[in-house]
Amino acid sequence: MIAIWVLTAVVFFAALVYTLKPLRSEPVPFPADPLPDELRAEIAALKEEARGLEGSERKRTLGRVVQLERRLQELEGRPVAPATRRTPWVVIGVSLAVVLASGVALFEYTLPRAPGETITTSSQIMGQDGVDREKLAELNKLKAAAEKNDDVASWLAYANAAWELADYNSAAEAYNRVLELDNTNLVAWRRMGILFFMSGYPEDAAQVLSVVVSIDPTDTEGLLFLGNAYSMMGRFDEAIGAWERYLAAGGPDAERVQNLIAQARAQLETQKALEQGGALDGRVVYEAKCAACHGQNGEGGIGPKLAGNPVLRVDGAVEEIVRNGTGSMPPVPMGEEELRALLDYLKGL
Repeated sequence: MIAIWVLTAVVFFAALVYTLKPLRSEPVPFPADPLPDELRAEIAALKEEARGLEGSERKRTLGRVVQLERRLQELEGRPVAPATRRTPWVVIGVSLAVVLASGVALFEYTLPRAPGETITTSSQIMGQDGVDREKLAELNKLKAAAEKNDDVASWLAYANAAWELADYNSAAEAYNRVLELDNTNLVAWRRMGILFFMSGYPEDAAQVLSVVVSIDPTDTEGLLFLGNAYSMMGRFDEAIGAWERYLAAGGPDAERVQNLIAQARAQLETQKALEQGGALDGRVVYEAKCAACHGQNGEGGIGPKLAGNPVLRVDGAVEEIVRNGTGSMPPVPMGEEELRALLDYLKGL
């Protein structure tokens, strides 16, 4: 009997030692979450893929980008922005809500910029001796007030001030917050539409701005950039229509818009000539694709001056910029024949 008890005790202690053994060894970690670098690579690949998609496929791809961006925020310990509040509004509810959902990710992560830089225009906030501290101090005050009050008026004041300084990253974030608080705010929608255009998404820009100007037909800024978006897409008849409505509404830059209309009409004539076997005119390509930002004769405008710019003399530089964008300039979609004609024309500026 004693032998049985001894044997039982030995078996019990052996089982106890075996059970507790894992506690003395190094714990095996759970499989790690995907590394942030892996997520960034996947996000970049999806964004590149989205550029070649249209319609529902593009929206699904951008939706996946938003999901991965939020996951990346969680992994990096950054706060994830709350979902946009939606309130019923018959005229712009459905179509603009879709654009806003993708816009959060597009503007926070894909607004074009040079490596290591924001797209703040240095010539406007930076002086000879450095930062214009007075302007930046005022902008910071408006930002602090917006974060403290968290109301439409404060965020809109901050967004408009950032816009005037060409700090488009800050403006995009602030206008987005305005729309989270009031998704019927036409000023914020208009500026978001313009930012879509500036970021190289003319289809989204046209979708937003066409609704804005249908609600307020006198919105000259919206009409100007709606025409620009249509022109970038090669829809010149619609671009001319938007710009003519701009003139009828008393837009302040009538001479420039009249030139844009003339350029669009010339582009239509070029399209007809090409259909009949004619040759492409590089100046017409420039006027259609570049003049809205760089001036009719390369004198500069929203974009830098091109006439006499030394970059035009660097082999391959202009082609790289046109194809891939740089700084605040997005890629410009055009065919190979258009690009060759444009490059030949730019050599003469």
